[in-house]
Amino acid sequence: MANASTVGFGFRSTMTVGNTPATQGQSEYKIKSGSAKGIFKNDPISIEDSGGNQGYIQDAAFAAVADGGAGGQLFDNSGGSDHSPLIGVFNGAFYVATTTKKPTFANSFVAATTFAVDYNTGSNDGLGFVIDNPFQEYVIKADAAVTQAMYGDAGYNCTNQTAVEGTTIQDGQSLVKLHISGGAASTKMVKLVRSANAPENKDNSAVGANQIVVISGASNLYNGDN
Repeated sequence: MANASTVGFGFRSTMTVGNTPATQGQSEYKIKSGSAKGIFKNDPISIEDSGGNQGYIQDAAFAAVADGGAGGQLFDNSGGSDHSPLIGVFNGAFYVATTTKKPTFANSFVAATTFAVDYNTGSNDGLGFVIDNPFQEYVIKADAAVTQAMYGDAGYNCTNQTAVEGTTIQDGQSLVKLHISGGAASTKMVKLVRSANAPENKDNSAVGANQIVVISGASNLYNGDN
């Protein structure tokens, strides 16, 4: 039976490892005002380490391989100059809007949005909320059929946001899927753990089955040798 939906929704947090309840705890990280790439709810996040925007978060689901200050990268944990490990998954933004000068909460950071100075901090940096528990499990939709042998495999990336970056995503929600069709490698971001057993989206023989994943230890800033 085909799955009811094949539309991606990014990484949705669920339980933590050991099937213990998750608090959905999150930490605050800085967003660079005017950054060239959007950051979308449920997208994987890394910290920029080159290009003049070092220390600010970026969306790790873009097709620009170079971590060059554009605000997005295609995740690569090969240890090269573009390496920037994951910290977690994006869960919204806070900033002072340039036009209204009002505090603003949003699901996403829209590409090239500039921020006004927050007089509480004296800075025009925005804040990104990131679910960053290294033991957090996530539900994500697969872009191809999944076999039993893939569970515990080397690792997979997600599909990228290139075609939908900017303002075209409804309500700032991610559309990425688990990139099964891209193949497994130890340099990729997450490991498949098990099927999510979603009643209408659990047919592993078809595109769109919901899966449980965790960020690979080797790809996680908090767990890996980074």
